[in-house]
Amino acid sequence: MRTETGLRADEALALDLMAAIRADAEARCAPDRVELVSVTIDVTGADVHGQPEFTARIDRKTRTVLFTGGAARCGDDIVMNATAVYRIVSA
Repeated sequence: MRTETGLRADEALALDLMAAIRADAEARCAPDRVELVSVTIDVTGADVHGQPEFTARIDRKTRTVLFTGGAARCGDDIVMNATAVYRIVSA
């Protein structure tokens, strides 16, 4: 099933999760910029029901690299996990 944008529901969920992770990364690294280096997305197989909730976390931050990740939840079920690495570019 596709959304209005032509994406499948799981693709849209992955983009929303990555947007939440990036927003958290940008806020934590401001005023410096972040550039995506790599991302891994894992789908858990749990049913997506209701409105998903996104959480982001910082795993490790150095002077030039940010290791981060997050999860998409529907109720108590994690439906998708992601990890990402960002390069921190000085302002």
